[in-house]
Amino acid sequence: MEPKAFIYTSAVLYGVSAFHYLLYLLFRKEKLAVVGLYSARFGFLTNLFGLLLEVLNGGTVTLFTPKGAFLIFSLTLVSVFLYFSTKHKLSLSGAFLMPWATLFSILSCVSSGAPKTELPVGIVGVVHIVSAFFGYSAFMFSAILSVIYLIFERHLKRKKFSIFFFKLPSLTKLESIIYTSITVGFVFITISMFVGAVWSEELFGTYWSWHPKQVATLISWFTYAGIIHLYLYGNWKGKRICYLSILGFSIILLNFLGVNLLSKKDVHSFKG
Repeated sequence: MEPKAFIYTSAVLYGVSAFHYLLYLLFRKEKLAVVGLYSARFGFLTNLFGLLLEVLNGGTVTLFTPKGAFLIFSLTLVSVFLYFSTKHKLSLSGAFLMPWATLFSILSCVSSGAPKTELPVGIVGVVHIVSAFFGYSAFMFSAILSVIYLIFERHLKRKKFSIFFFKLPSLTKLESIIYTSITVGFVFITISMFVGAVWSEELFGTYWSWHPKQVATLISWFTYAGIIHLYLYGNWKGKRICYLSILGFSIILLNFLGVNLLSKKDVHSFKG
């Protein structure tokens, strides 16, 4: 079975979801948020089927192509969104997050799925890349919530009437969700690092080779370890944790763009 139909369908459904969440932001009608939510859920399923079919047709090495990378990114991002938005009733976050899921899904439609080389990926390689993208997605979600927090806080200070007063929990609750999302991302990126070291030893006979991707990931890991430490023991809360979350994701973004998408062709490059 061809995965194209599922991949294109997920892009359309994510687009429908993003559109309705943006309308929800403007018109505050709950029915719009419900359409956005169910579109995201069905899009998640077609995204998952499309990814599984890509792997069945081309092997696990297809995960290390641009198409595979963007399929995983959109899937994990929507997974994180569905979990937190459902648990904490954060429908408003869909207006900020689903457009990104739509973009990644569209990029997966137009990107190459041809692997640059036949890597012995195996289970270790799959766990490495999937856990990395779950970490990226949780960090992205925390950064987006941080932006929402800063807007909400500014509106409260200015006593500005807006949708944020009706559709969001308290600032304290938002802060707690941001920290939880950062912690989830930190756990996944830690798993990815350790599993990646095992995979590196299998491929190259060494756990550490000072590859730019390894160095960039280590910098990201220390950044978020520092953020968690400052939050727990340095009383860096409120707007401070939001600024740190946005800074941390900026480093993750540079890591992903600079190494995975723009670097020369090697095991960490997603170039086809």
